[in-house]
Amino acid sequence: MRKLAVCLLVLAVLAGVCSAEEGKLKTVAQLKTERLAAQRGTVGQFLAEDLLGDKKGSLLTTFEKYVDAIAALRQGKVRAVVMDEMPAKRFLNEVEGLAIMSEALSEENYAIGFRKGNTELVGKVNEILAEMKANGTLDAIFAKYLNGDYSSVKPEDIDFNKGAKGGKLYVGTEAGFAPYELRVGSGFIGIDVEMCAYIAKKLDRELVIENMNFDALPMAVSTNKVDMICAGITVTDERRENMDFSENYVVGAKQVAVVRADDYEPEK
Repeated sequence: MRKLAVCLLVLAVLAGVCSAEEGKLKTVAQLKTERLAAQRGTVGQFLAEDLLGDKKGSLLTTFEKYVDAIAALRQGKVRAVVMDEMPAKRFLNEVEGLAIMSEALSEENYAIGFRKGNTELVGKVNEILAEMKANGTLDAIFAKYLNGDYSSVKPEDIDFNKGAKGGKLYVGTEAGFAPYELRVGSGFIGIDVEMCAYIAKKLDRELVIENMNFDALPMAVSTNKVDMICAGITVTDERRENMDFSENYVVGAKQVAVVRADDYEPEK
């Protein structure tokens, strides 16, 4: 009887192990019915919503900071965090037990948008972007925001070149796409904001941020309400028909799913 009991116990344990192995995440498609997390206002949130469909209300939790989303993942409150690849890699270097699913949710290039035919401004901005890439300024701006915690960044610390002799540079954005642009109090911070502040200073103009709905940005730039739009805008052929773009300042940006390493078994 004791031998039978031991055998049954062993079989039960083995069955549990097999079940756990079979239940591991292997593909992004499995996330369609899982509890997910994302940083509020980011592309990751929108992708997670698309992935979950009608279930987004009950299965998606958004956080102000990436670190809180990662904490929820480690505590087992969510199955995956949808986020930008660059900050995801940083978390993997600093936090044990995490993995990035090999299948990206999206891949895109970001550029600054201009009124169709505004070749003079496009040319000047492209020259400044090239300078920023060459002298490390652009990398430094990205690094400043990629740790997921930029609570110490204050709008007043960003030089908007107020009172510039060359007039004002009006930039349209949608300040709900952290870490690229984020409203803090009555001001703005973010990768795009600091990049545009550098561009404005090089043009000897004062940066003025015009915050509006994302879908209103193309019309705003085409009707000269703003000089350019910068909001993590993905370059597409359809958009090229209605506006001009700068050179890409982000190439191959990926949105990925961060999961617990012990919960992930990549397909071979």
